[in-house]
Amino acid sequence: MTRKFLGGNIEPREYQINIFNSAKDYNTLVVLPTGLGKTVIAAMVAEYILFEKNEKVLFLAPTRPLVMQHLETMKRLFSTYGIEISAFTGEIDNEDRLLRWATSRMIISTPQVAENDLRNGLYDLSHFGLIVFDEAHRATGNYAYSTMAKHFLETRKRLVLGITASPGSDREKLDEITSALGIERVIIKSENDPDVKKYMGGISIEIVKLELPQYIRNISLPLRMVLHNITDKLRDAGIMAAGNFSRSEMARKITEVIQKARTEDSRLFGVIPYMSAAIRIDYLIEYLETQGIEIAWDYVSQILSSQDKTMKKTASMLQKMPEFKEFMEEFTSLKEKKPDNPKMIAVLRLCEDKIRENPDSRIIVFTHFRKTSDLVTDFLTNRSRIIRPVRFIGQSSRGEDAGMRQKDQDAIIRSFRDNTYNVMVATSVAEEGLDIPSTDLVIFFEPVPSEIRSIQRRGRTGRTHAGDVKILMYIDTKDSAYYYSSIRKEARMKTNIEKVSKSFQDEPAPKRNLNLDDFIN
Repeated sequence: MTRKFLGGNIEPREYQINIFNSAKDYNTLVVLPTGLGKTVIAAMVAEYILFEKNEKVLFLAPTRPLVMQHLETMKRLFSTYGIEISAFTGEIDNEDRLLRWATSRMIISTPQVAENDLRNGLYDLSHFGLIVFDEAHRATGNYAYSTMAKHFLETRKRLVLGITASPGSDREKLDEITSALGIERVIIKSENDPDVKKYMGGISIEIVKLELPQYIRNISLPLRMVLHNITDKLRDAGIMAAGNFSRSEMARKITEVIQKARTEDSRLFGVIPYMSAAIRIDYLIEYLETQGIEIAWDYVSQILSSQDKTMKKTASMLQKMPEFKEFMEEFTSLKEKKPDNPKMIAVLRLCEDKIRENPDSRIIVFTHFRKTSDLVTDFLTNRSRIIRPVRFIGQSSRGEDAGMRQKDQDAIIRSFRDNTYNVMVATSVAEEGLDIPSTDLVIFFEPVPSEIRSIQRRGRTGRTHAGDVKILMYIDTKDSAYYYSSIRKEARMKTNIEKVSKSFQDEPAPKRNLNLDDFIN
């Protein structure tokens, strides 16, 4: 007798059945590329718990938009069952949540709300037979995922499903995630696995190498001299060891020096502005050489206008340096000339080429900074007749830059899907989780050093048909360093996940494995 999955609302793919067969019996961490149906697998396991085990399901997601997206998906997938499904994001009052915890068969919630309600006695966790941890790579440190898993696994033997596209390359972090979630099986699938490959359209990745403009090289020279002079002083003072400058090491040293200045030698307070200046100048060079003059100008303006006590001392010290004065004079003159940014030109060319090739194309341009997303959107709007760009950012406000409300985000995603807009210029908010339609082209305005973010960006294309990824990279700058860093981390991640997966000892096979034929109508 054949069986319809979720009332026939969906026909699962072969690899989803294969993963389900393990995940229904063991606490499982599933590592699956973006767009390959991790949520469908979660729904399959949830159905098993709801109707074969007759227990409730808790689905945790890290952000409000993700919670609401999963609510919509689960209501659609479980529509034939008529069960009550509720979503909690902190906007529903306690009395209403108390009722919904009692009556709903499936709860979708941010982990913070679920943790607070558990602490306040609004529900009994033992009534739940499954917790799904979406974006499971967050289950580290004091994040609420770890706390929720601990309480859940203490009640009695329960089922845990963690899903993620990229858990990270650090072996200690992987071990922390699997330990926190009580994982017994790790299943990793890539685009090249036989049971996955046939569903993928394929991704072509190209590094678009650009020459750093000479005008940037010219104004960077006095800045590098500033950094050189400052680091020489710090070495002479015994604060910095010989070798290349490291921002992370200097940030760590600042904490040490402040402590010593408070307890041992107050003269060390005079060193802190130099340490702060070294970090700031290194950032300024990076922004000039990877983003362009607008982002760098905003950054140096913040340094010089800051009212923070330490920053005022740092700014005063910098303004007395001849090389910094030279830089500011040249930078002011350059800003007034408003030269074109080669990366902007490259984005324009790549978008127009793709749209001319296929007028129905959808494109995402990822930028690290909100300001860059604004600049790129304006540039494309003013320079092209065939590009219809829209800016897509997160909900939180940053100073004068107001965040985007969830309903506005939803409206943009719908408009992008129906081709009102054909280019979405997005920050990291579009990397993780949101139900953004598959695209024909993904452009990285800059490489990112994080293997997690790089994988998530790439996952926005090549899901059902061939897609292209273009990564813009200035040669011999931090762009190059960040790109090769992400490549090394990604290779290490794959190796470590495979090691973690093999570290779990084989256990007796489940009593019943379902075959693909069981789900065919």
